[in-house]
Amino acid sequence: MADEKHQRGITSEFKEQLKSGILFPILQRVQHDDTLSLEIRNGYIDIYYRGGRLLGIHAQAKAAKFSVRLDDGYLHGAKGYCPEWPELPGSTIECDSDAQAWVDAFATCKQVMDIWFFEHPKIEREYQQAVVRENNRHKTGDLSDYVVVDVEYSQSAYAVPGQKTGYRFDMVGLRWPAKGKTRRSRLVTPVIMEMKVGDGALATRPDKKDPAKLSPGLAKHVKDIERFLAPQPGKKRSEPYDLLCEELVEMFETKKRLDLPCLPKRMKGLTISDEDVSDRPEVLFILAGHQPASKALEQELERLPLRVFADYGVAIASYAGYALFADNVIPLDDFVKRGLANPQGKALWHPASG
Repeated sequence: MADEKHQRGITSEFKEQLKSGILFPILQRVQHDDTLSLEIRNGYIDIYYRGGRLLGIHAQAKAAKFSVRLDDGYLHGAKGYCPEWPELPGSTIECDSDAQAWVDAFATCKQVMDIWFFEHPKIEREYQQAVVRENNRHKTGDLSDYVVVDVEYSQSAYAVPGQKTGYRFDMVGLRWPAKGKTRRSRLVTPVIMEMKVGDGALATRPDKKDPAKLSPGLAKHVKDIERFLAPQPGKKRSEPYDLLCEELVEMFETKKRLDLPCLPKRMKGLTISDEDVSDRPEVLFILAGHQPASKALEQELERLPLRVFADYGVAIASYAGYALFADNVIPLDDFVKRGLANPQGKALWHPASG
């Protein structure tokens, strides 16, 4: 059984302070700014911009006041162009005017991060947030088959007593089956999403600083995910996977209650219980910037370990966007079999062709 002290989620008092209390100015800004993403952590929230953490907000004194954490690295990381930054608000929010002061400072914080990312690009994380925006908001979000519930998902090493956890995934979310514009079933499938940008990120190899560790290539991801999902003898599901399902439902319900635009309108009326969550998850590889002439992907796919506990697929872009549709997800075995990793000189294949 998972330890509730080490689960993702915020208290009801925290939720109320966001919904109608002293944190409402921050929630309202996030509701009206699609460059920002509010994510729920273990007792606190993070607000992301361009894939980086803009602010962390932690409850104090039973959520009567809050501490604000800004990553100082963004303030001091620029080596070239580095203008003087205005003074930022205090590190404690005790009233709505304190929260509004941080909202007013968001433009400054964004500028700081823009300049830092120019010299220290984090393209993969930016693309992750693009996936969130396209599948959770606006018109494409209401049409896609997937929703991202959390980014940079991690489980505490103490979450499942007596069992190795501490797993980390780029994104986790849900696939809600759709036929046309109607959805008659409440059954949802948990989805683990791994984003890779460029061929250099695909390969699993020994880490340069610590050869005993492996770089997070596709083969290592499969190995870790299979270990994460492997149930103990006599069990139907692993305890870490049970915890993921619980947290997905909790985070989904919290974001729905807060009326966050990071959930598409099509899912605002959906209520999910534990019985509505599939026992078998899906793993989705989202690959960006792959050069067709490169054999890096093909070679890495040959190293993949056995896949038993999930359905693995590769997302194919719909006209260069990041909207995820079930019809555009190719089962990983088919992707390998049909040579789609290195298609030069090979017949093109369309999902509808079977």
